[in-house]
Amino acid sequence: MVYAGFWRRFVALFIDALIMLIPAWILGTLIPYAGGIVLGVLYKPVFEASPLMGTPGKAMMGMIVVSETGQRLTIKQAYIRYFCSILSGFVLGIGYFMNLFTAKRQTLHDMIAESVVINQAAPDLNYFQVWLAEAKVIFNRLSGDAKDVSNAASTVSSVNTAPTSVSAQAADVSKAIDELHKLYQSGALSEVEYSAKKQELLNKI
Repeated sequence: MVYAGFWRRFVALFIDALIMLIPAWILGTLIPYAGGIVLGVLYKPVFEASPLMGTPGKAMMGMIVVSETGQRLTIKQAYIRYFCSILSGFVLGIGYFMNLFTAKRQTLHDMIAESVVINQAAPDLNYFQVWLAEAKVIFNRLSGDAKDVSNAASTVSSVNTAPTSVSAQAADVSKAIDELHKLYQSGALSEVEYSAKKQELLNKI
């Protein structure tokens, strides 16, 4: 992989700023004080987790963002990278200048998200269509996680309140544990939360 240099990335950042200028003004008018934040959340990470693997600015400069192993960023990695890029801007942008001194030309947010920016032509895709498709994927995933949480809560509630026989109770507990395990695998529950809730359910039998 040929890692992208500081100035090339700077020009890409400038292009993205120009692209977002008018939308930022519109959102700032509609949502005072929070418009810029909303735009940032919907722009950079969505594009970087998409098949485009980078913002339009990076695509125009012939760069993509990938994981350190060369894979497309997950949605989680893209959002970690975005929020940590804010941290990189603190103290005169020192996190960005780290690109000049690191072996893989990584900024602070690159290192935290375990990502790299490399010189490679982006796929020839329509920017808006890519953004719209990826935004739908994220929305559907969030909706699915919310539904799973709701189903798990409903199942746990039925285990706690329904006056059933021991065998039926055990079946309900098993079903609830399955739901909790799915949430744990999706990242909606931490290992500690999963273990605690699982033990709580097992104590019901």
